[in-house]
Amino acid sequence: MIRSSFSFFLAALTFVICACSSDGITDTYWRDDKTGEWLIGLTEDKLFYDCKVWGVASKTESDGAYTLQANYGLDQLDISFGTEQDGKRTVTIGGKQHDCSRIDGWCLPDYPEKDTCDTIADNHYATGDSVTIEGWVVNRLPGIVGRIEKIFGKAANNGKEVTVHMMANILTDEEQEFTAPIDYLGHFTLRLPIVNTTSFYLDCGRKGVSIVAEPGETYFLTIDETQGKVLFMGKNARLQNEVRAHHIRMNGYGSDQLEAIGDFTSILDSVRTQTKAELKELDAVCQEHPTLSERYRTYYRNSILTNGMSNLMRAKFMAPNYVFPEDYLKAAEKEYWQELAEPYTLEAYTFTYFFNDYSEQLQQKARNKIDYTLKWIIDQAEKDGIVSLSAKEREAVAQYDAAFPAYYEKLKSAPDSLRKAIDDEFEQNDFVAVINEIISREGYQDYANTKFTQRDLAYLLPEMNAWGWSQTTQDIFLCRYFCHSLRGDCKPLDKSLLAFAEEHIHAPGAISAVKTMNDKYEQLTHFIQGNEDCFKSNDIVKGMSDGEEIFQKIIEPYKGKIILVDVWGTWCGPCKAQLSHCQEEYERLKDYDVVYLYLANRSSDQGWKNVIKEYQVAGKNVVHYNLPEHQQKAVEEYLGVQAFPTNIVFDRDGKLHIVLDFPLDIEAVAGILEKMK
Repeated sequence: MIRSSFSFFLAALTFVICACSSDGITDTYWRDDKTGEWLIGLTEDKLFYDCKVWGVASKTESDGAYTLQANYGLDQLDISFGTEQDGKRTVTIGGKQHDCSRIDGWCLPDYPEKDTCDTIADNHYATGDSVTIEGWVVNRLPGIVGRIEKIFGKAANNGKEVTVHMMANILTDEEQEFTAPIDYLGHFTLRLPIVNTTSFYLDCGRKGVSIVAEPGETYFLTIDETQGKVLFMGKNARLQNEVRAHHIRMNGYGSDQLEAIGDFTSILDSVRTQTKAELKELDAVCQEHPTLSERYRTYYRNSILTNGMSNLMRAKFMAPNYVFPEDYLKAAEKEYWQELAEPYTLEAYTFTYFFNDYSEQLQQKARNKIDYTLKWIIDQAEKDGIVSLSAKEREAVAQYDAAFPAYYEKLKSAPDSLRKAIDDEFEQNDFVAVINEIISREGYQDYANTKFTQRDLAYLLPEMNAWGWSQTTQDIFLCRYFCHSLRGDCKPLDKSLLAFAEEHIHAPGAISAVKTMNDKYEQLTHFIQGNEDCFKSNDIVKGMSDGEEIFQKIIEPYKGKIILVDVWGTWCGPCKAQLSHCQEEYERLKDYDVVYLYLANRSSDQGWKNVIKEYQVAGKNVVHYNLPEHQQKAVEEYLGVQAFPTNIVFDRDGKLHIVLDFPLDIEAVAGILEKMK
């Protein structure tokens, strides 16, 4: 009986599969021979036209010609395909006739006529711009398996998503990622905020696409995984199709390769040679494909120059004090930096890396003119009533300034194995203890940080003008400068610094980015989250200097419990990434008798609390300390902290049990705690 039923099922299934067999226009794509644009495409039951996905309501065939009716909402469309001859058909859509060719390759063929416009959209870093990607992923499996999938309604795309890796926002120097679900039919809509024309990588699982997108545009993108096709449809999709069809590979230099080349003259010559070869390849591609648009040439020329500048700046680790020789830097500026076309977002990922290294050269030149003595800032603080010094304390400041240069040079040139001993030797000076007490006074650190920033900016502005930086370049630099400061301090800018930003940053998107980030920390500062008792006072270790003594005093109330220690800092990106998963950690480990002890490194009191609020690092068994810098340093030396974050498990007797790897594996921690029950 079972065998008979199964035979009947196979017979029925064979009949249905045969009924579902494809015809002469299913899974085909057609371009308009006159315009060169992708005009129309068809799957078994869908039709791509006019940047929309239409449902096929009916389809009839007569001697190889087809008549279709398609629906999009309430709209109806009559379409006819003439008989195919040598890969060509006459396609009539809504009464308008088009001479079309089948797209057999993995991308759109060359356009029939050249586009001489070489201008790529530049919104001058406005606010509120975006790009929309209307996408369709065709990944129906071919043959019998695919037809069975269709028969049983299996959703091949269900549960999947498309992800955009926008590697860098050049205004804030942040990596960004955006996702959108792919529905069971294969459709997705992705609306991305962008600051200007930019490149990004779109990943939909088995297929990825690099895209250059201009602000305000909507692109219709079809990724046919069964045929390996990636096609853009739309009136402004030419550049996207050309970049996809004619990719030019650019080589990067690793640090080992740069060291093997040797001196800076040789590195410059090597990068020049590579750049010339890549530009020559670009010329050859344009000659071989004479109808390629000038926008294509502009895009790739910019990419090649950006890549060359990035390679040159990557050699900074070979330069004494990371400062390039003057002739090397001048050549990089003249041959690469000054030749770049705007907008700089065209190659945002590569740009953001080389611009960090390049702008460091300007910052270093400005710093060479700055008075870095402790006396300078102490005098400012005393003048403004932040601190009041005795004669003995002023003498300690003078001793510190006299001894620090030799200590710093010794530390800088020493191997890692000797640095702790050099540090310890310097810390043993009596005047260092006096200085540690002064700088730990309430209000001093916030005051000093603001003063240092004001002084840096006062020197940086003339340098930017002397280097001939455009207003756009200055806007980008200053926006990144303030965003770095905000992310590092995790607290709002001093009012004087925010006023400076508003005065000197002109691009709307740049000043908006600074204000948005500043508003975030303003809101956190005034947010009351509860669990305020998790913030512990440093009074219990006041006057202590020994790291072991300080730590044992801190954990004294928690003897008999397992203690998970996290040494972190507001300035540390990986530390904050780990903290963002704290609630998952608490939930997973809730069955264990655990105290979470967080020790902050070099973090202002306000920024320390803001990060804890932002990631909700709080609970009845959560403890936070923000010790004065010299005490935190002593504790870290006792614990053997070598990197941030450092995670350590202490057993019920208060003894160090294990140092955990980063990123923290919560399941591994659970396994350790299970054994310590």
